[in-house]
Amino acid sequence: MSSAYQIKPWTQVVTPHPDILAGNLDNATYAASLGAVIRQEPKCPKVYRDARDFFAATYLTKELRKLLEDVLKGLRGEPGDRVLQLRTPFGGGKTHALISFYHITKHRQELQGFSKLDTLPEPGTVQVATLIGLDISASTGIQIENGPRILTPWGYFAWQIGGHQAYSLVETEDQQRIAPGNDVLRKIFGDRSILLLIDEFLVYIENAMGLQVGDSTFGRQVLTFVQKLTELVRDLPKTVLVYSLQASVQESFGNEGLLSALDKLVSRIDAKKEPVSGDEVMKVVQRRLFTNVGDSAIITEVARQQAELYRKFRESYADTTREKQEVQQQADLLAERIQSSYPFHPDLLDLMYHRWGSLPSYQRTRGALQFLASTVYALREANDPSWLISPGNVPFSHEAVRNAFFTQVGERDAYTSVLAADLTGRKAKVKIVDNRIAQDAPALSQLKVGTRLASAILMYSFGARSGEDRGVLEQDITGACLTPGLDRTTITAALSDLREQLLYLHYVGRRYRFETKPNLNKLITDEESKVSGDEVLEQIRSELDKALQTQRGKVVVWPAQSSRITDQVPQFSVVYLDPSWAQKSPEAAIEDALSWLENRGNDKREYKNAIAFVVPNRAQMDKARKGARMALAIGSLLEQKKKYKFTAEDADELTSKGRETANEVSAAIRRLYDYILLPLPDPNGSKPVRLETIDLQSQLNTSQNLQDRVLDALKNHVFESITPGKLVRLSGLENPETEYITAEELVSYFFRFPNFPKMLGVEPIKRAILKAVEQGILGYVPSMTVSSDGTPLVENPSLVSLNRVIPPDELDISGYLLSPSLATQLRTPASTDDELDTTTSEDDSDGDTNQQKTTLDYRGSISTAQKTVREDTKAVEYKSQGSSVKRSVLVDIVNGKQPARHYKLTSTTNKSQIFQLFEVLQALSDKADDMTISIEVRAHTQKEFDTTWIRNAIEEPLDEMDIQASTQLE
Repeated sequence: MSSAYQIKPWTQVVTPHPDILAGNLDNATYAASLGAVIRQEPKCPKVYRDARDFFAATYLTKELRKLLEDVLKGLRGEPGDRVLQLRTPFGGGKTHALISFYHITKHRQELQGFSKLDTLPEPGTVQVATLIGLDISASTGIQIENGPRILTPWGYFAWQIGGHQAYSLVETEDQQRIAPGNDVLRKIFGDRSILLLIDEFLVYIENAMGLQVGDSTFGRQVLTFVQKLTELVRDLPKTVLVYSLQASVQESFGNEGLLSALDKLVSRIDAKKEPVSGDEVMKVVQRRLFTNVGDSAIITEVARQQAELYRKFRESYADTTREKQEVQQQADLLAERIQSSYPFHPDLLDLMYHRWGSLPSYQRTRGALQFLASTVYALREANDPSWLISPGNVPFSHEAVRNAFFTQVGERDAYTSVLAADLTGRKAKVKIVDNRIAQDAPALSQLKVGTRLASAILMYSFGARSGEDRGVLEQDITGACLTPGLDRTTITAALSDLREQLLYLHYVGRRYRFETKPNLNKLITDEESKVSGDEVLEQIRSELDKALQTQRGKVVVWPAQSSRITDQVPQFSVVYLDPSWAQKSPEAAIEDALSWLENRGNDKREYKNAIAFVVPNRAQMDKARKGARMALAIGSLLEQKKKYKFTAEDADELTSKGRETANEVSAAIRRLYDYILLPLPDPNGSKPVRLETIDLQSQLNTSQNLQDRVLDALKNHVFESITPGKLVRLSGLENPETEYITAEELVSYFFRFPNFPKMLGVEPIKRAILKAVEQGILGYVPSMTVSSDGTPLVENPSLVSLNRVIPPDELDISGYLLSPSLATQLRTPASTDDELDTTTSEDDSDGDTNQQKTTLDYRGSISTAQKTVREDTKAVEYKSQGSSVKRSVLVDIVNGKQPARHYKLTSTTNKSQIFQLFEVLQALSDKADDMTISIEVRAHTQKEFDTTWIRNAIEEPLDEMDIQASTQLE
């Protein structure tokens, strides 16, 4: 094959595994489960369930084969390690190795004909007992079908080994969760060939630690059992124990102490083994993903020509003969490694194994398999024409590939916008580079050079080799992306363009990498450790105070105790509770808030209708703490810039990072509070007041101001205005038995009693009083005395206001509010000129004496309101300027001679006001014993009413509710 262009694309050479061809790309397809294999679960991929399929897809690494040989020898009674701990990197083949041991011992006959297995020792009949920590509950144990409920690992092992008979030896210890002695365990195991397999054991022990057993815990009993078991197995002739633990603190879910304790218990006895190491991972991947890698001659030619491209590229940097010889050796090694990794470029597998392997989120075997399977699937769909799948070939535009990528490297949320802006979005900046290169060299248009290089850089942007920084050198990125027609000059120019165009590409220390934040993180982290918790809270408090600057309502921030919340002040207070409340459960928060509502320190609280408690969110509080700590650290670094000798670029980056952090803190502050606890009446409860929980997170988009958002969430409960009519009803002055009340007392009702509307402050109430006096539905006098017999007396009747505009500064809430009848009485001295004067209207030309009109003129009134007494009904009619309501009240009711028992309302309104009218009718319904409502609706449309809709939406519902009605459609 003399020409590179005679080589077939990899898509025409290899045959992917059926999982890939079928598009089964989820992690479960590549995450082996020992429990699922044992139970033969249908959802478990056949490649794991079936022994022959399993070993056909398994590349027996040197160490895995040695492990199989050691286990089988041990089961035959030959000398060797009998307690083996699989201690591999995260996702590095531990469970896969355990499944290998299971199949080789349980299904040896089915595996006849596998040359790679036939030479392994034959131990004969082997009993296999397993314990999978994720499959068994530490608290409830496992229910044996037609058998007992077993609670412990020793009980479960005994049952698997010897059924009822063996279990009876440890039944008492099992039910009491107390580890048995070695003498009992020795009777159970005996001299038979027994293989014990334990997977995900740390998870089980961690859960068991929460169960109390006498003065100990179940977890401690399990640890004792493990220690005894390993000591016993070491001495038994034909028993082998293989178990897996997490390989690192990150994988142990943060329980570093438990991992260390368990490791120390068995470290004297077990032998730690790694099933996969070095370049063997290439063969593991190749065997699992492809049923056939194709013609070896084609693979050899691909390896030769790719190595030649690499040699020519690297020789351009070599000056001496020795350097050229080294380049030739590197090219030969590359050709050799391509034959092991085909169709993948070795650099792709290397960066995943060596760089991503340092990431806590990376799963070295199952993670690599899922990501590579997704890549193979996506590239086959696109008919990728490449020889090899290199780092630059990874199609990040494919959703499955992106998902698999972020599952392994983490930081999905942080980098999603980065990819959209620079690599995968409709207006991604990399397309500018692709288009420029395509215009300059049309032959390279299909290669999308900019996308190819940017994709490779992204792959190298996560993790790092030991002793190296993140990112990739120009020589390395070029070597990984070489392909026919793409030379060093083009790549260098493209990298320069990428540096100029891309928004998140950084070139630091001669290394390219994508980032979402400045590269001074290490220094910032060190400085963060010097910031105290009190300083962090002080910073959050300062930012919270800024966020709560508002003219609406009163705020109380982080009161340490209930006495810090004022009482008997006519103003609604929003109490922002301190960070300690974020740790409380909703039930505990309600209980403690109720206590604060009822009491102010050692005293009973009076104004219980003037408080809302706002409870912080734990997650957002943690974010605020993190951001505040970082902000303080950055500020400290900038103050010490001379000490650290920052360059101007460093200072600029720190300043920029400081601004970003400040924005993050502000965002956390805006979301800092989760829900509101608001006092409401509880007529059906044991206490008169309950605390209603009102969601605050749903209000995030309504306002940037936290206090405004809280008040917006309370808009149906806390008001900034009240109508004069409602004020009068609440005052009780409509009741003939109540003729006066001090304004101050009425104001206090709004803030004392939860059945009153909650008002933001006293001003809305004062405005309603002024309006009510102006409309004549309420009287007012600044001072009044009450005689011993209860008669109200006013020294100066002219000070009594009714139907009068009172300047706001003249309203004193220490004054009295009067019923209209009392105000009329107090304003009218016993003289005829101030009494009601009834005369027949001269304009009544028809001489009807029953239609007499009387105009009431009240001394001191500046209102143009007119009242007319109708003799036929003996009613007084009220109609004020600016009011939409015309009122008529019987004279006897006005004079207090009879109670008001009947009320008639006639109203005409439009479409926009109909629901407000219904609210009024609902209020009237609450007071009335019976109501008859007649409604006449005239509706029209410029288009056309659908007759079917009229029937279904209007007439049938009326009919179903048995409401009398007649309709007319014209």
